[in-house]
Amino acid sequence: MNRNDIEKLFRECDRKGKGYLDREDIKVASIRLYGLKMDKYKIERLLSNIPDRIHPGLTLEQFVDFVHSYKHQIDREDENRETFLIFDRTCKGFLNKDDFLHAFERMNIKMNPEVIDSAFKQLDVDGDGRVSYRDFDIMMNYVADE
Repeated sequence: MNRNDIEKLFRECDRKGKGYLDREDIKVASIRLYGLKMDKYKIERLLSNIPDRIHPGLTLEQFVDFVHSYKHQIDREDENRETFLIFDRTCKGFLNKDDFLHAFERMNIKMNPEVIDSAFKQLDVDGDGRVSYRDFDIMMNYVADE
């Protein structure tokens, strides 16, 4: 998408001509760009990463930067989702320790069960024996960013 297209989309999504895209505008823009509606957590993360933010949303320049960088984030999310589905072999929507053990076995990775147990406990923040996709995604993004 070239800059003219991005500017046109910005103007179309900027309800009331505020000069910035608020949270609702960002949702609409993400649907039009990628066919995906960003959830409130992703929007908050996006806005909180903007240094010296003046407006409660994205200015045109910030939106241009977002468009160019967000495609890479979607690719990472797709990879995370696919990996989660490989681990979640029974499609429960969460992972338990057995899912981790089976995944490592299928990948022929020899790991000490205590190491797997420790890693699982770090991901299972509430101690219910389950790791949600959201927790898994956060962990995968944390590892990828390091």
